[in-house]
Amino acid sequence: MPQEIPAQKTIIVVEDDAVLFESIRLHFKRCGWRCEWFAYAPSSMDEVRGLRADAALIDVNLPAGNGIDLIRSMRSSGINFPIVVMTGYIGAAEQARACDIRDLQVLMKPFDLRSLQETLSQALYTVA
Repeated sequence: MPQEIPAQKTIIVVEDDAVLFESIRLHFKRCGWRCEWFAYAPSSMDEVRGLRADAALIDVNLPAGNGIDLIRSMRSSGINFPIVVMTGYIGAAEQARACDIRDLQVLMKPFDLRSLQETLSQALYTVA
């Protein structure tokens, strides 16, 4: 069983579903975490870097973008915190493009918040 996620962390959530984001935000707020929301892929890696996040939750299918492309851009910009990809469907092309990205976990939608917390906790402690 993964350890509990420590308090005082920041999670970037890139998810176009506002209801899902609010559920995630409320859950992690109870754990002492702060969630920063992007309904679209951030326009600048400086914007992401400025948040000093500890991890990210990123949807694959975003309006006007793709989560895997965003992750690749983050990694090539030196942003190396753990990432959990949230998706209802990840096709073969996305799987192939994601297979060599380090510190990446995939969580299939629909998921419960406890599973999300465990996956994120495992991702954090794998790189710690």
